[in-house]
Amino acid sequence: MRMDRRDFLKRVAGFSLGFAAANLLVPTSAKCKAAAPVAEWIGTRYLDSAIKENIRKLKQNHPHLKIGETHCHTTYSDGNYSVEQLMIRSASLGLDFLVITEHLIPNLYPLAHSIASIAERGRQFRDWDHDGLEPIRVYPAFEVSTEQGHLILAFPDDYLRPERRGDIVRQFSRFDSTIFPMETAARLVKPFGGISIIPHPNISRAYPFGVSTDFIEKHLTGLVDAIEDISTGHGYRASYAEDLGLSSIGSSDDHFNLIIGTTVTAYDSSLHKDLMSAVRARETFALKVDDSLDELISAARLVL
Repeated sequence: MRMDRRDFLKRVAGFSLGFAAANLLVPTSAKCKAAAPVAEWIGTRYLDSAIKENIRKLKQNHPHLKIGETHCHTTYSDGNYSVEQLMIRSASLGLDFLVITEHLIPNLYPLAHSIASIAERGRQFRDWDHDGLEPIRVYPAFEVSTEQGHLILAFPDDYLRPERRGDIVRQFSRFDSTIFPMETAARLVKPFGGISIIPHPNISRAYPFGVSTDFIEKHLTGLVDAIEDISTGHGYRASYAEDLGLSSIGSSDDHFNLIIGTTVTAYDSSLHKDLMSAVRARETFALKVDDSLDELISAARLVL
């Protein structure tokens, strides 16, 4: 039987408190493995139906709207679910496109992992056989670590083809051994017809993570294309894009195949043929689809 929202949140709160109480001395990898089945339970019990209904209403009111996820991870880097699982769930929620962004970090997540993930996206799209579900459009992409923080690089879907992926390898294999300035990564994607997206700006970690908006304004104007204005995973809403003259992005940074679809990027398909075109024209916008888990995710960030 489907729970109402109040009962759902009470049960999730119970899970969260129990998980936090058991958090001491537990390695991060173990915490993620423990959280994965809880995330799946939450999604199937409540969240999926809420996201589906909200996306259905958005599309009913705006028939030309294309809606998608632009920041998430699979088992090819630090996510807990497969490419196939993310594609199936995203399609079932009513999303039109999916940008999986495996990490590219020297000595931790090599480019080969991202290329294998991109190849799997192409294979899943080509061999799609899921009754009642239209195949979701996927884009090649990865999230590269730079001297100033993370940067998402996304490519036209033509680079899903095996003969085109080699071009990416030849240009970006240098990132396997060296952390370069963000300007270098942003420049390299442009000849591919690709785009660069600043994820989780102004968020500090012990390592370069979210580049500051001051640095963006001083050094990246005219180089980067877009910035995350809304992030479910990092719990903020802002107007960075308007302030910096960039395209507005909404995303989840999902690692558990749970919060995909809660915050999305959208564009008008009557004006643009794909995400690349819309971003370059600065005509994407961030949308919050569901905020049921926002407070709980903020709490979970303290233990994961």
